[in-house]
Amino acid sequence: MRQKWIAVPMLMICLLCACVSKETDSVQAPVDFRSALLAHRGCGFTLEARADSGEGLWVLTLECELDQRGSGTVTVLAPDSIAGITVALEADSEQLRYQDLALGLDLLPGTELAPAAAPGRIVRAWAQDWIASAGPEGETQLVCYEDPGLEIRTWFDPAGTPLRAELLRNGQSCFAGEIRNFEWKAGTNNEITQENLG
Repeated sequence: MRQKWIAVPMLMICLLCACVSKETDSVQAPVDFRSALLAHRGCGFTLEARADSGEGLWVLTLECELDQRGSGTVTVLAPDSIAGITVALEADSEQLRYQDLALGLDLLPGTELAPAAAPGRIVRAWAQDWIASAGPEGETQLVCYEDPGLEIRTWFDPAGTPLRAELLRNGQSCFAGEIRNFEWKAGTNNEITQENLG
């Protein structure tokens, strides 16, 4: 009888250790992704996005080349009315700039963030925001990054490539997009370049 009572606590300890290990593994993936982003100093991707301006819904296709601070260029591919505009997004800025004018889109509700500036905010979250939670969701891993009043969710495939991202303000989604053609910036880090050269 005494052996049974010893076995139960041991089983509980093993289960707790397994849970802690799974949680550690879940958090390790976004930490590894962050390390790679900082090492490459940026990334490029296409974003098929839907943005709720509060006054209406924008459907945007954005070509993004951004550094780890979220600065770089965003080219609007769609809608046709503003397609072809390439704008500069500055680090820690909430607005896209085209020469001296802000791109003419309404701001996302409850923010000072223009919809086309959202990719920069997403990349900044990947690089520096608090990782509030991480865990499996179907065949993907959902990672939630938090900043006061703003939550950025990103779904990663098993290889650690981002597939989707969403911005929520006070729990309400205001921007969401499918990430296509994700790639790291090439040749921006000496160590990476040396490794690539063999």
